Amino acid sequence: MAARIEVTNVTDEECKFIVSGTELGIANCLRRVMIAEVPTVAIDWVAIEKNTSPVCDEFIAHRLGLIPLKSEGVGRLNFPRDCSCDAVGCTNCSVQFTLDVYNASEDKMTVTSAHLLGPGGEDCEFGPATDRSGANADNKDIVIVKLARNQHLKLRALGKKGIAKEHAKWNPTAGVQFEYDPDNALRHTTFEHPEDWPKSEYSTLPADKHEADFDIRAKADRFYFNIESCGSMRSSEIVKQGLHELKNKLIMVRDSLQTLAMPM
Repeated sequence: MAARIEVTNVTDEECKFIVSGTELGIANCLRRVMIAEVPTVAIDWVAIEKNTSPVCDEFIAHRLGLIPLKSEGVGRLNFPRDCSCDAVGCTNCSVQFTLDVYNASEDKMTVTSAHLLGPGGEDCEFGPATDRSGANADNKDIVIVKLARNQHLKLRALGKKGIAKEHAKWNPTAGVQFEYDPDNALRHTTFEHPEDWPKSEYSTLPADKHEADFDIRAKADRFYFNIESCGSMRSSEIVKQGLHELKNKLIMVRDSLQTLAMPM
């Protein structure tokens, strides 16, 4: 039986789908690949030119690294380790950002991800992934630091392509929910008081029953996923890229086994 994917709900932020016709190990591989091996862009190098804010340079660099950047065009960038510039940072493997904010007023000024400007300004292909639509668009920007009067923050930064296996800042997901035994018939976990646990949305039990009877012959054959994007990619794109990366890994395994099976 061939593997089958049934999409039950999809938005830019969330994608729910059910995988059937495959093994638990393969389904779990897909979960891990979507978290750790789908490439995105994140800030990986920061040069602070002036900082008179109350927050030290290291804290600011850390905050910049965790700002999600739009990454659906990441395919045109090289990984720094594979680039001809020897990971120095060129237009083929990195995106340059600048931030220069001076507070000349008496009021406190909030420096946010909106002040982080890449090539093309607000229209930058890899700019901060904040939602600029709606009445409260300004409140959706990510706070970096607050400046009092006459305080100044000026810096340069490079966004680079990477995967979350190297650092969590490249993780495209905010969360990946994965479920394969909604009524606990396999007993892969033990509930001392099943009635105290919330029922899964995929449960098929009647309202007055809280746990399925143990079935020693049962086997996981339906896997329920809920992918939540951090904003760097649409949820559907994360799934597509995850499937692409998993396919490449399985092809490498197949080719290696065929090579080993060849007569010497």
